[in-house]
Amino acid sequence: MSHLVSASQRKQNPKDWKIIEESPSGLERTFFNRKTGESTWYTPQGMTAAEILEVPGAKKYWSTAEEAERYIKEMAEEKAKYGGKDIMDKE
Repeated sequence: MSHLVSASQRKQNPKDWKIIEESPSGLERTFFNRKTGESTWYTPQGMTAAEILEVPGAKKYWSTAEEAERYIKEMAEEKAKYGGKDIMDKE
C-alpha cells in the first residue's frame, strides 16, 4: 500500500530554499524552493524556526530561533488574514 505525500507534508530541506527580497527594505520576502519551484510569501509550511535559520542567507533577517519563531507566527497571522491566499494562487 502506498501513501501519497504532498509537497507541503514532505520534510523540508532548508538548503533547498532561498529568500528573495521583494522590497528595497527587505521587509517583504518570498521563500523559493530551488528543487521543487515552490514559492511562498509565508514561511515554508512545517518548517521550524531552527530550520528557517538553516536557509541560506536567513541570518541576515533573524539571528535567533526566537526571532524566527516570531516571524513564523506573524506570517501565520498574515496567511489567516488573507484566507490562505499565497503567491501561486490565481485570482
